[in-house]
Amino acid sequence: MVLNTSAAVTSLVLVSLLAACASHSGGTQSGTRLSQTSVAAVTRTTNESAAPRLIEELKMGADCGSGATTDAPLEDVACSGHLPEHFASFLRRIPHQHPFLSGYEREQLSRSKHSFKAVVGLGERHDILAVIHHYSPFWIRSFEGPDPDVTLYLVYGPECGSPRSGDSGSSENRCRPDSAYLRDYTLYRVQKDGIPRDVTSEMAPPAPHLDKEERRRYGPYLRGAGGAVDSDIQMDVSRLAYVPVLRWVLRPAQEGEYMPPSMPSSDPRAFKDYYRGTGSVAHFGFLIWNGRRMELRETVPSTLWPCRSSNPPVCDQGYDSSADRYLD
Repeated sequence: MVLNTSAAVTSLVLVSLLAACASHSGGTQSGTRLSQTSVAAVTRTTNESAAPRLIEELKMGADCGSGATTDAPLEDVACSGHLPEHFASFLRRIPHQHPFLSGYEREQLSRSKHSFKAVVGLGERHDILAVIHHYSPFWIRSFEGPDPDVTLYLVYGPECGSPRSGDSGSSENRCRPDSAYLRDYTLYRVQKDGIPRDVTSEMAPPAPHLDKEERRRYGPYLRGAGGAVDSDIQMDVSRLAYVPVLRWVLRPAQEGEYMPPSMPSSDPRAFKDYYRGTGSVAHFGFLIWNGRRMELRETVPSTLWPCRSSNPPVCDQGYDSSADRYLD
């Protein structure tokens, strides 16, 4: 896909009824409560002359002349430079218990330059999506909200099996088990630039699980023998450069020698993923940052799951959001 580096940015902002969320007092919210939470989508298009592309990153002293990056989830036009101080401070203070990340690495990485993008969010301060330059995939996405003293950080990686500078300890007991609450992701809450606190189980619904029939049904799309397992449901993070939304999906095998059959569009969870070609994938819900917590929703407005383009209103030729039946 060709990225248009001169296009104006379209900022897609999610607005929720915070009163409903504020009534939630810690712990895991029930499925009934989640289904009753009202979330409205508001699309705010920024005029090119009023807000030039990457202006916030330039204000932060970043180099924005190097074009696009192919590192997920920042597969877009991005800048390179030192992270904003609050973001670097978070990276430096990530708890030692975080899998496969030593104190030495945290300190070094907080001082280094990385690829990042500022994203209009729900707070006074821009959200930041940063790909951390590490031996293995490692990225962080911040989420601001109505309280300027509170920021939520979603952290992916570093992945297990990578060299670990300054630490000779074994990584075996630091890798995330398949039973981890949110699989490969951790949510940290920071208040007034204090010590990050792991709030994964408090501020997000648990990862999806397959029932017995689904294990049998989806097995052939993944491997030659055996059923599907819960960890086959993975997070689609491809829209985080535009919106505070992720998606749980199960995709037929795309690597290796095994050639899976095509998932029929008649499957109860199937939807057409434009960027996967002609095949269908299985949908297991959207995770939306509503300003207070991550909320699970079955469907969202199409503005909250835009096409992957550096200028979302200008989609690839042939793109049709109506092919995805989970977009209102």
